Amino acid sequence: MTGKLIWNDIRQNKLLSFVTLVFMTITAMLLALTVLLSVNLLGAIDDLMAKAQTPDFLQMHAGEIDREEISQFAGKHDEIKEWQVCRFLNLENSSVSLGGKSLADSTQDNGLCVQGDQFDYLLDMENKRPEVAKGEVYVPAGYRALYDLSVGDFLQIGSCKLKIAGFIRDSQMNSMMASSKRFLVNEADYERIKEQGEEEYLIEFLLQEEADTGVFGTAYAEAGLPANGPTVTKPLIRMMNALSDGMMILVIFLVSIVVLLISLLCIRFVLALRMEKDMREVGMLKALGIGKKEIRQIYFSKYVLLAACGALVGLVFAYLIQGPLVKQMQELYGVAKSGWQTGIFSVLAVMLTEGIILFSIRKGLKRTEKLSVLEALFLEPREEKKKEYLQYLLIGFVTAACVFLMLVPENLYSTLSSPDFVTYMGIGNGEIRIDVRQTEDIARTTMEVAENLINDERVEKFTVLQTKNYSSFLADGTKCNLMVEEGDHTVFPVSYVNGTAPEKENEIALSTLNAKELGVSVGDSLILQTGNGTTTYAVCGIYSDITNGGKTAKADIVNAQDDTTVMWSILYVSLKSPVSRQEWLSEYSSKGIKAVDIADYVAQTYGQTLQQIKLAKGVAAGAAVVIIFVVIMLFMRLIVEKKRYSISLQKALGFTSGSIRKSYMIKGLLPAAVGIVTGLLLCSVLGEGLCGMFLQTLGADGFRFVVEWEKILLLIPALALLTVVLAVRLGISEIKKVKAFECCMRKE
Repeated sequence: MTGKLIWNDIRQNKLLSFVTLVFMTITAMLLALTVLLSVNLLGAIDDLMAKAQTPDFLQMHAGEIDREEISQFAGKHDEIKEWQVCRFLNLENSSVSLGGKSLADSTQDNGLCVQGDQFDYLLDMENKRPEVAKGEVYVPAGYRALYDLSVGDFLQIGSCKLKIAGFIRDSQMNSMMASSKRFLVNEADYERIKEQGEEEYLIEFLLQEEADTGVFGTAYAEAGLPANGPTVTKPLIRMMNALSDGMMILVIFLVSIVVLLISLLCIRFVLALRMEKDMREVGMLKALGIGKKEIRQIYFSKYVLLAACGALVGLVFAYLIQGPLVKQMQELYGVAKSGWQTGIFSVLAVMLTEGIILFSIRKGLKRTEKLSVLEALFLEPREEKKKEYLQYLLIGFVTAACVFLMLVPENLYSTLSSPDFVTYMGIGNGEIRIDVRQTEDIARTTMEVAENLINDERVEKFTVLQTKNYSSFLADGTKCNLMVEEGDHTVFPVSYVNGTAPEKENEIALSTLNAKELGVSVGDSLILQTGNGTTTYAVCGIYSDITNGGKTAKADIVNAQDDTTVMWSILYVSLKSPVSRQEWLSEYSSKGIKAVDIADYVAQTYGQTLQQIKLAKGVAAGAAVVIIFVVIMLFMRLIVEKKRYSISLQKALGFTSGSIRKSYMIKGLLPAAVGIVTGLLLCSVLGEGLCGMFLQTLGADGFRFVVEWEKILLLIPALALLTVVLAVRLGISEIKKVKAFECCMRKE
């Protein structure tokens, strides 16, 4: 009996039932998609890192090493399970080509390596350790799509040619945000090509599970072991691996939360309208002796059925949509080995979503229990004007929320793809970046490049920044290694969260992650130890940085007489107008100088992330357009139905259907237009803050959107407005079916 009542109710209220089902489906789909992507990403990364046996602590070092010294250190620390020293042969990008495509414009440090002896393994596309034959090479998986490579193509290094036998996943350097990429070769080929590059060392440690990498890093620094390079820990490696796809998941999660709020609001409003319409029927059921809980259960059962259908359809759509979204993460990390967990978590997410909606519906239905039989039969409905006002208000609210959903991923995409974003990466806002790394005498080569720039009349301004590694001491005696970038940081400044760039001799600026880890802020002091003694420095600024693990420092010249080895040098350049940047870059690249356009640097570094955010933009825009269309079409249809008597009376008085539709068109468009403007404001206030909170965990503080105004003020509002116009037109199309004589057949 109950089933028949439910089916009859759905048939008699097809539109309201369909709209409720759409909301339940979209909400379930988005949250299930978030869970599916998260479990797939984290599961695949954990599986890859487990099979590759990623080191817990890694110290890169350029220069000579003493293995016996490291062995003695390892023998004194019980938290060390295993250790090894891996070689990495840095290659000059201009001498390398992949499948006939030169790597001269690559911003990555590309090099050769052999398979790790005890851990830190490079794995093939089946996550197994490949056997590399002589004359063969395994190429980073991220390069396959980037350079359109396939097995059988060749890697050319100078006059040496190696055949691509397959592709590898590197648990450390998969992400393009990692500045280096390793090519796996046979040991004989490594020795043969060794003279064509500069050798570095990766000093790696596997620690016991309970070991603290921060404490271990301090012990390593205090032991005075080789540390001429960045330090990386396993948590940082995991975070960098998850970042590119994690940004996409963040966007989809944000969309799912906003859609859930919209769904709750709209379904509750539709429910209120329905209960008001059925109030007399409820009174009659009560008069016949049917209990209030039974009445509530009749209505609630319908929504349980719709929720079950919405959950099932949403789950199916989530599995279908995840296909293109997981393609990149499966390429880089493999397929997660947690199939049953993925299914369980996605089902739980859908159940949670539908449970929240049903809980809200159940609370709304409890209103029927408070009405007596007489109140239900004879209580007058709420004032029509108030109900109509609420519907228009909801149109504005939903439009604002959907515009917000479209704008946030669009602004995030334009920000990360903008050259200006480099200032949040710890990179100066120049036009061109020149790296001096793989040379025997970095300091001398840097001076030669600087002399070229001084004599180049096309150069407007430039600055030379040299990175050195110093031991640092805090006030409590804590010792740590600090990578300090020396030079004039006022020429091309980065984004400072607090304070200013170092301008005086005894000033130093710290990256946000370094400042937090060391527990210092602007005005505090720390001590740097150089070859000529120790000097106290005042912290003058805190800046955003997500390069080199986000742990860097900037200062003027630490000590002009100090002979500390330069780890690498970077020169930032801006050209005079109207000098062609591409011609200038080609000329300097032909001299063997690694010069790249900052815009290209950003595009290569964030290429994987931008690709995923682009997909998330599509999901967000699609969901927003569907919601705007369904909600506005429904509410305008309801308004027309409520105003049927009034419309009929207007026609009887001589008004045409066209003039009546025009007035309702204006009524529908006005709140939507206000909603579009409100969405723009919400994005600039809330959207920026939400994205900033996520990027802050990576060291990018003080985040600001870089806005493409033509999209923000034209394209997206135009898309939203077009959707609104179509929805309003469809919603008020019923007006032409209203007859003039209807007003004579009943009273309003």
